Amino acid sequence: MTAPPPAPSRARPPLRVGVLAESELVAAGLVGMLTPYRHRVVVDLLPDEVLEEPRALAGVDLVLCDPFTPGPGHEARLLAWLAHAPGVPVLVHTWQTHASAVERALDAGADGWVAKTAPAAELVVAVEAVHRGEAVPAQAGPPAFPGLSGRESEVLVLLCRGLSNSEIAEALFVSVNSVKTYVRQVYAKTGVSRRTQAVAWAHRQGWTG
Repeated sequence: MTAPPPAPSRARPPLRVGVLAESELVAAGLVGMLTPYRHRVVVDLLPDEVLEEPRALAGVDLVLCDPFTPGPGHEARLLAWLAHAPGVPVLVHTWQTHASAVERALDAGADGWVAKTAPAAELVVAVEAVHRGEAVPAQAGPPAFPGLSGRESEVLVLLCRGLSNSEIAEALFVSVNSVKTYVRQVYAKTGVSRRTQAVAWAHRQGWTG
């Protein structure tokens, strides 16, 4: 007697990823970035009411948020929300790569951390891993380039990732003028005069981005 064919497997529906406390512009960028992966993840912009009413997370499989976006009280509010166990996995998605910031987010209750410089494929893998309950290794901070201070190394990494002076200032919570000063110091210490030369120098020191 011939055995019946196996029942066809049912495709898993895509994970619903809620983007919390971000601008519509950032959320729209994420939607566009992840559209090629819509069979695996879909993105929704969550209302701020989620911070006060956990039931508003019904149907959300994972929350993506950035506690380190500049704004009065933003970090404290998001980290306090994390500490009160929102009931769904939370993946921090941020420009901020300093070890102390990563530690603050994870200590507060975040389930994972991924940089906003990560490509779409890497972000999707991180989302799926955190949803499965797996750890997502967090980058401990920028490499220490020879001859550069820790802050100069941070600026150089962000510069290599293509961020503008304004974006670097936002990521590091410093003024644009401070960033310009750090960039000049990086140029002087590495013997270059342009960003492309600084990037080439960083690669020669082993930075792979």
